[in-house]
Amino acid sequence: MAKKQAYPLPQYTVEEIRAACEAPLPAGVTMVLMKKTVTGLRVQEGGVSVLERSDRPWRQLPAVTRVSRGVFIRSRIRLRFADGSKATVRPYKPKLRCLLETGKRDSLNFSSPGSGDARSNDSALDGLAAIFVILVAVVMFPISLVLLARELFGISARAKQAALLLPQLQAITQTK
Repeated sequence: MAKKQAYPLPQYTVEEIRAACEAPLPAGVTMVLMKKTVTGLRVQEGGVSVLERSDRPWRQLPAVTRVSRGVFIRSRIRLRFADGSKATVRPYKPKLRCLLETGKRDSLNFSSPGSGDARSNDSALDGLAAIFVILVAVVMFPISLVLLARELFGISARAKQAALLLPQLQAITQTK
């Protein structure tokens, strides 16, 4: 049985989300991945604030004291705050995510709904499935190497978006 959220996210239709994503974001707002969640990040003179859910107000974060980009994954921006806490954000490409989608999980860590030991389930198609998996791996490996190289050299779309967000965050950084 699935775990029920105490406060479920508001439900929007596909058309509402599509229309919201096509509309431009407010000035100074960038959609980012923060703690495996789609989050709105607003950079302004007063500091940085986040929108963690579309039905809640913007939350002001402590003053930013340090901003840096990831060494290997260039699309990551690491923030250090005046209270000693840290956060890592990865910006989305423009119009890929919108403010209505804040609060949604965006992770590759999918939990399987089934339970028990899957090794005991024998099937006649296991050999065919193994061949298919090997073929997919052979095709996907070079593609993943190209994507990794783009990320390492900072030429991916996310890395370019991080390069645009970095000066805005550095402009509001306060020294100790």
